[in-house]
Amino acid sequence: MIVLNSPARGSLFLTVLMLATLSAACTGSSRDDTDRRAAAAEPASVESRRAAMENEGKKMPPMRAPGEEAAPVQGSGEVPQQLLAIFQDDLARRALVKHDAITVVSATEQQWPDGAMGCPQPGQMYTQMIVPGYRVVLQASGNRYSYHSDRRGNFIVCSNGLAFKPVREQVKGNAPAE
Repeated sequence: MIVLNSPARGSLFLTVLMLATLSAACTGSSRDDTDRRAAAAEPASVESRRAAMENEGKKMPPMRAPGEEAAPVQGSGEVPQQLLAIFQDDLARRALVKHDAITVVSATEQQWPDGAMGCPQPGQMYTQMIVPGYRVVLQASGNRYSYHSDRRGNFIVCSNGLAFKPVREQVKGNAPAE
């Protein structure tokens, strides 16, 4: 029996007890260590590696949670009509023309390399990931306007490397007659 009469003896006892516990934990071998040593001693055969690769390929694909809707089909290549209408409305305000005077030159699906959507501005920071979206070129009054957007409908008009935000309202006068 150990009698702890002074605080120094008590702290010495605790220190020795902790050191003994730590050394026992560090020197013990686990079953994983034994498996690793055995695996390192014998190289795996081609057949066992091939079987492991095949098992990896048979994993279940991720499943949606119950009640979750399926994601929209990506990569259809067509620009949604609603988005085209938004671009045409913006151009009608921007160029002060009627909708009938606007023609679609091209409309393509685009994978933008970052959040700048192909029209980076000096001093601005952008999301550094691929942004799926669209590039639509419209023509009005002999001028071409390149609309760059993401799939959510956020867009800019890119002209000569400069990005212009959407026109929200007419600057002067009434909106063009339709």
